[in-house]
Amino acid sequence: MMNKAPVTMVKRTNIDLQIISKPNIVIKATAKTISDAKETFDYCLDSKGLSYFMDCEPIWNSIITLKSKEIKSRLVTEITTKNVRDSNLNMKYSDVFHSDKIKGNFLIVDRTKYLCFIMDESQLTGQQLVRQLFSTQLKPFVDSQQYLFDNLCNHSIPAKEKIREIGRGINGDFVDIIRTSSEIHKIAVELIDSSTYEILMLFSTTNSFYRAEYSGMLNSVWEASQRGVNVKMLIQGNKEDNKLKEIVQRVIYQRNLPVNIQYIAKPLEAKISTLVIDQAISLAIEISDDSKMTFEDSTGIAIYSNSESKMSSSLTIFETLWIQSEIDIQNKVKQAYFQMFKGFELRDEFYTRRWSFEQQRAKKDKPVQ
Repeated sequence: MMNKAPVTMVKRTNIDLQIISKPNIVIKATAKTISDAKETFDYCLDSKGLSYFMDCEPIWNSIITLKSKEIKSRLVTEITTKNVRDSNLNMKYSDVFHSDKIKGNFLIVDRTKYLCFIMDESQLTGQQLVRQLFSTQLKPFVDSQQYLFDNLCNHSIPAKEKIREIGRGINGDFVDIIRTSSEIHKIAVELIDSSTYEILMLFSTTNSFYRAEYSGMLNSVWEASQRGVNVKMLIQGNKEDNKLKEIVQRVIYQRNLPVNIQYIAKPLEAKISTLVIDQAISLAIEISDDSKMTFEDSTGIAIYSNSESKMSSSLTIFETLWIQSEIDIQNKVKQAYFQMFKGFELRDEFYTRRWSFEQQRAKKDKPVQ
């Protein structure tokens, strides 16, 4: 019996439509099309498509490089509890939006190149997930698909809003008072481990930062930063404090942690350290005895909540202190600048010169030598 004819791997039609069915060529063609982007890159992926793009190294690497080339990138997908972290990772390189019940997978490069992926329903993962890829640069067709994508993007919600919604939906609305220090520490670490795009940490005393380091809490922060979570820390203390600088250098700089740190020079009235995760859940920890060395001995009660009012309050306090810290830095720079010129005894001098009508006319009529 004769074998069946082989499946066509690459086919071109008379309307500039290319159809590819060989997996390795699909990957190469997709990665090259993305890498060739000059201005824009838009892509719409359902759950399978998102998983395929994230698992396929050549395609994912081509997306990563777009940011360094300052190419505007947008992704519309359906964000669920299962793909929150993948969505968060895409947020590092693209503007990500959520839309319910996304079906289909396609991308548009520079508003001129269109690629559509036909997924194999029998495959869950791996390169065989794509059964066929077809691409075209036919302008009327690409323009219509671009219009549909823009419309879909405009009616979608930002990924951060959906991630906050998922965080609140999983846990329900709650305000809990935690009284045991071991349980507080456990919740803090679990929250950091569950973070998807942002961690805000306010250490209301210098010692509270030391204790977070000694208790191993900052190890979880390091792991979170490695998976792309944005971390911002506010530490009460003098930036010139040698001990503080030594700890920060060891914990943050030697590990190359992508962490933004600001210092609060003035002591805070309330000795409460705060942790805010993804702008959805907060943990406010009371410091009962700041002289104690360990987290367990120094901690009082904690308020663990995802209520809108608690979250807004925590965010407002953090942002206000962050802005104040930046103002303090600017003032220090100004003071240092003035100190540099203090010994020169500079004085303000004003120079004016008045021209009479005759002088101006004489100057104008004076022949060129």
